Parts: sequence; structure tokens; C-alpha cells
Amino acid sequence: MKKQILTSVAALGLLFSVANAAVYSVDAVHSSTAFKIKHLQVSNITGTFSKFNGELDITNKIPSNLTATIEVDSINTNNEGRDAHLKKADFFDTAKFPQIKFIMKSFENSGDGQGKIKGDLTIRDVTRPVVLDYEFGGVSKNRQGAEIVGFSLEGKIKRSDFNFAPESSTVALGDEIKLNIEIEAFKK
Repeated sequence: MKKQILTSVAALGLLFSVANAAVYSVDAVHSSTAFKIKHLQVSNITGTFSKFNGELDITNKIPSNLTATIEVDSINTNNEGRDAHLKKADFFDTAKFPQIKFIMKSFENSGDGQGKIKGDLTIRDVTRPVVLDYEFGGVSKNRQGAEIVGFSLEGKIKRSDFNFAPESSTVALGDEIKLNIEIEAFKK
């Protein structure tokens, strides 16, 4: 009987916390999605995507849900020729695969607004599990008075896991891609 009462109390607590979760939309103007990859084993090429959106549920600094979509055609590596090449079939193939998608599956809490977001990342119709380091930035209000939150995500993926640019050797283009994502989101 005591176990049933404790289970019921725990379930009510979980229901209460989910009911009080706030839903936020990513503010792309005040956010960034950046990547870095080794070129010819001596330097790094960096880039960003300027068009993306996402939503998340967050309570007490902890996300319980996060989905995001990146428009691959918005890639910018500060070189128009390289950007045009990255959009072609041997790299992103934006005609067939216009978006990169992420869906959060779980959160591993490290305490004090830090942890690991685990989820599925889809690039070129290949979906793989990824782990991103999460750091909560804070809560504030924007000029319109809406509540906003900020957080950072960092991680690494392997391009070979996504069958990305398979004709490029790891001498020409590194296999590891570093991700650095800065998010500001407003309460819906």
C-alpha cells in the first residue's frame, strides 16, 4: 500500500511538472548554428546556417522536448563558390535533401543547468543518434516583454556516419565535424 501511495505521488509530481513546462520557439535572429571541419589536415573550415527553426519545452533550466529544422540551402562558409559546391549532390544535395532535422529523445541532467541532450539527427535522409553538451544560459524578457531563455549546445559528429561526402578522403576533408549552437528562444 505504501509503495502504491509513493508511486501515485511521484506520478502526480511528474504530471504537475509536465503541465507547468513552458513551450518556447527558437528566435533565429538571436541564435546561431555553426560547424567546423578539418581541411587538408592543417586548418579548419567554419560555417553557419542562417535559416532554422525549433521548439522546446523547458522547466527549471531542463529541456524535456526539443525539435529543430535547418534549411541546408542557407549554408554560409564565407565563400560563395564553396557554398554552391556544398549544395550539390556530392555533399548536401539540397535538391533532394533540403533540411537537417533534430529530435530530442532524452536529457541526462548534470545539475545546475547543465547536462547532455540525446537525440536523433537526420542529414541526407540518414538518421543517427547524437549527444550534445547542454548549458543553460538564463531567463530574461525581450523588448516586447516576452519571457526568453538561452542555452548552448556543443557536440561532434562523424560525416561518415551520415554517408556525407563519401568521395572525399579524410586527408582532404576531416571525418569529425564539431557543432556549436547558441539558442535564444521566446515563450509562446
